[in-house]
Amino acid sequence: MLRALADTVTNLLDSVAYRRTRAPLWLGAAWLVLICAAAPVAAQGATEHAKDPNFRPENGYWAEGVPRWFVSAKPEVGTLYAKPYLSFGYGLPHWIWAGIDVNAIITTSVVEVYAGGRLASPVFDLAFAIRDNWSLDKPFLMPRASYTRAQVLDAPGARAQYWALEGEAVAVLPLPHAALAANFVMINVLDMPNDMYLYEESYRLITKNPLFFVMRFAALARFLHENSLKAGVLAEYGWNTGRDKGVWRFGPIAMLQITDHLSLNLGVTLKVSSPDHLGLALGAYGLAGLRYQWASGERRPELPWQGDLIPLGIGRD
Repeated sequence: MLRALADTVTNLLDSVAYRRTRAPLWLGAAWLVLICAAAPVAAQGATEHAKDPNFRPENGYWAEGVPRWFVSAKPEVGTLYAKPYLSFGYGLPHWIWAGIDVNAIITTSVVEVYAGGRLASPVFDLAFAIRDNWSLDKPFLMPRASYTRAQVLDAPGARAQYWALEGEAVAVLPLPHAALAANFVMINVLDMPNDMYLYEESYRLITKNPLFFVMRFAALARFLHENSLKAGVLAEYGWNTGRDKGVWRFGPIAMLQITDHLSLNLGVTLKVSSPDHLGLALGAYGLAGLRYQWASGERRPELPWQGDLIPLGIGRD
């Protein structure tokens, strides 16, 4: 239900230490070279097919176009959450680009705001950002060896509010009708009180250390017309929390591309191992939401209720 799983599902299925420094110059330069190299081919394809409403790019709608400065959006709404999401950058939006992400997650238990830089492609994604977090029902926690759900929700003290630096890298290995993906995240909570523990809302684990890590692995298969259904399993591990052991979760994830602009994202991961007993509400992830994508300068903009039904291979315009 939170930003972390929403980003993981969309980032992994589309192809999720933060420091106060910029990305290495060689990495930014490599991305610009990649974008510029793709420009002539993309521009030629866009010119050839701009007037053909029935043309279907082999790698999907967003894979063709003219590299440009753009504003894009991919807001998402689902089961008890809303996620506004804007990006500003250069390249092919939602495909190969470099720029800035600004997004938020709003649920019944937390409000988070996230802003930072991103270098994105279908097979590799790198992001650096800062996140502000307001918990609506959980304070910082007195130290314990293990916690229950009630000991987290009924703990005394003011609701937790904190800043965190966050770095993320996603890599995808495409295979015939399948893909393997890995997602590494490093989180550094900047203003965590001394001698207190934190239930970290984005990653749904309790940490003693301000700096901790999360690793995710996914195996995916592609089905239906234009490979519009991607489904598989996700394993995730959180560690370096200062506890006696890390947190393992495992479960299914899926994305159905309904139209070129609208998709359905689904995911559930359940606890396999943890020092705590938080139940489903606090110890597991659950996600079911609709995402709408848009970008300035795109070839054929559509509202959420418009567009061809890709899984069925039919149009409705």
